Amino acid sequence: MFKSLLLSTLRLRLLVLGGLFLALLLLLVGGSAYVQGRTALREVQARSLETLAARLAADVDDRVRTRQVLLEQAAANLQLTPEQFEQQGAELIARFRYLKGMFNSVLLYDRKGNVIADYPGLPGRLGLNVADQDYFRATRDSLRPQVSEPVRMSGGLKRTVIVFTAPVFSAEGQLAGVLGGSLELYSPEFFGELKNIAIGQGGFLTIHSVRSQLAILHADGGDSMPAPTADPLLQRALGGAAGQAAVGDSHGVPALQVYQRLRNVPWLLGVVLPLHEVMQPARVLGRHYLLLLLVALLLSLPLAWWGMRRLLRPLGRLQNQLTVLQRDPYATTAALGCRELQRIAHEVATACRRRADCEQQLAARDALFSTLNEVSPMGVLVVDAQARLQSLNPASMRVAGLPAAEIGNWLGRHWLDEIHPDSLPQVAGQWQQLLATGSGFELLCRLRHRDGCRVMVELRFSELAASGGERRFLGLVSDVSAREEARGSLQAERERSLLLLGSISDAVVLTNRMDEVEYANPPALARFGVPASDVLGRLLSVFMNLVSPETGLAVPLRDIERDAAGKPLALDLLSRDMRVQPVLLTLSVMAGSGALQGYKVVVLRDDSERQQRVQQQRWEASHDVLTGLRNRRGFLASLGEVLDDNRVHYQPHVLAMIDLDHFKAVNDSAGQQGGDLLLQDVARIMQRQVRSSDIVARLGGDEFAVLLCHCELDVAERMLRELLQAIDAHIIYLGERAFRISASIGVTMIQPQDERAQPVLSRADDGCYQAKQRGRNCLVLHAGKF
Repeated sequence: MFKSLLLSTLRLRLLVLGGLFLALLLLLVGGSAYVQGRTALREVQARSLETLAARLAADVDDRVRTRQVLLEQAAANLQLTPEQFEQQGAELIARFRYLKGMFNSVLLYDRKGNVIADYPGLPGRLGLNVADQDYFRATRDSLRPQVSEPVRMSGGLKRTVIVFTAPVFSAEGQLAGVLGGSLELYSPEFFGELKNIAIGQGGFLTIHSVRSQLAILHADGGDSMPAPTADPLLQRALGGAAGQAAVGDSHGVPALQVYQRLRNVPWLLGVVLPLHEVMQPARVLGRHYLLLLLVALLLSLPLAWWGMRRLLRPLGRLQNQLTVLQRDPYATTAALGCRELQRIAHEVATACRRRADCEQQLAARDALFSTLNEVSPMGVLVVDAQARLQSLNPASMRVAGLPAAEIGNWLGRHWLDEIHPDSLPQVAGQWQQLLATGSGFELLCRLRHRDGCRVMVELRFSELAASGGERRFLGLVSDVSAREEARGSLQAERERSLLLLGSISDAVVLTNRMDEVEYANPPALARFGVPASDVLGRLLSVFMNLVSPETGLAVPLRDIERDAAGKPLALDLLSRDMRVQPVLLTLSVMAGSGALQGYKVVVLRDDSERQQRVQQQRWEASHDVLTGLRNRRGFLASLGEVLDDNRVHYQPHVLAMIDLDHFKAVNDSAGQQGGDLLLQDVARIMQRQVRSSDIVARLGGDEFAVLLCHCELDVAERMLRELLQAIDAHIIYLGERAFRISASIGVTMIQPQDERAQPVLSRADDGCYQAKQRGRNCLVLHAGKF
């Protein structure tokens, strides 16, 4: 109600508009000044923080340098041998008590990093080894003073410290030990004073290590080392971009930050001031300006009201002219003395005349619509909210099998009475929804036909614009019986085709021109390992990954279409569950000029026998069929891999050549079958005696080889001697006779300079020959070592 009273007249609206314009102008001017003031204020505060950071950095630099120089001078005054330094540690530490004013603790370390003396003494610190600490290693290796990163003391000394170190030399320049001074974080001797420096009300001082990015002095103030921060400004400053103030985020609060690097130590000093403290004067200025704006608006409103009344007097005369034009659209308008209002009166008069012309044209169009309605081939009917027919054309009568002369008898009847009982529930439900929501509907339904034939129609209904408060609805009826009959035939044919494709065992996939899956039969879905809902409409390459069985490289569907369309290809199919399925693929592209031109049919046939045959061939190429061990080719391939790896990362490997003793006598006595059984027994003994990672091979006849990988020589010698004993103890019964054999073994170590397999095999073979010469059933290491 208040809104309607405030904007009920043009004067009040203009007054409100003028006040808003004035307020907007003042806000723009004041806002611009406010933004400039904030910018200038931030620049001043930034320069102030930069100056403060530079002074504090110089002060911290002086403090660090003073302690470094003092510690270096104290260490230079000592010229002791390492033994004297360790023996006189307790007496020496008393000479450095004056350093207690600059450090929390003074310590002496021997060359191994052990604490041999400390002042003041702390329980658990004597004997503590710091050889693994970076600051001790850097001092020992560079022989120069060092300043450590923040270090969390181990053992019972749970403290975080910064350690200053200086090397102590003997008279000959030899490192005798290390003199160290430690500063605890936030101790009064150093960091405590920096922590108490006040920067505004909520500002604070920070110190970070450039190398480790750890906080040495931070806002929390505890004796802890926070993890490296993710503050972008701090990261850029640690990277070298320091010295200028910028706005960033500190502990979740916007703040003005400036960072300064120290000269004498790789530390980064930062000064942080919350942004709300920086902008406090600007906020006070903004409140004063808003108060001034309110006063100006209150003073200008009465003057604006008086001016509006004077300016809007011609509106009354315009109202009288509009009353005349409403009665007679073609009446002449008089001058109002105001060009703007005269134009309004002219436009209104023109609109009234156009309205009269439109009414005349509308009457003519109604006559035209009636004529078109009579001759239209589509049934048109108009009904009211009670489903009673108000108008229908002759085409509507013809669709229902009624004579056009009976149109007058059907007016006032319910149109739903002509719907076939099979379709009536669906149509009645859509009609009720149209009455409730006003949204039209479109559906297929059957009609009652006077000839008794089946008539299928397409029915469309929508609501007409309201006229006089009465709701009316327009319906369009089209006979689609022939179309639906043809569609049913096509659907039946499609179902027969799908039934045929689903009954075959091969996987069949149909894709469109964009390689999107249109159909996949059940065997195809089983091969892909996905349901039909995840396949249809998606690219075939998402589910069908093909690789060459020879090279293992991916084979794109485009390459098959270009080079081998219509030809069966032996490939491997990788399903989504990472199964490798050998398939015989045939890709066909539909030609012609029809709707299916460019569609592709992919047929996948199971080809598992090929994979088994290829695997068997690969196994037989590298293994001995009789014993199941690797043959000469497989053994040389494995030895070559070991030699290639040994040139980069040397590891101890041992090669043994094994030749069976008296095998020919057994073979001659028991025949080839008996010799084969003996070779199989020896192969099992060898596999049982060596490790699972070792490689055993039959090189031919009764000659064997063993590659002991990552094995020291003494371990290899023990394993091979046990193998000799196992072969010597084995008895094989062939018929009524028992046979025993032994073996001669030649052993060699694989050297880093070995590049080819033949020299290694020759050395082991020489050792095997020497074992034969020495009476067999023995082991000989190449070069005569046992």
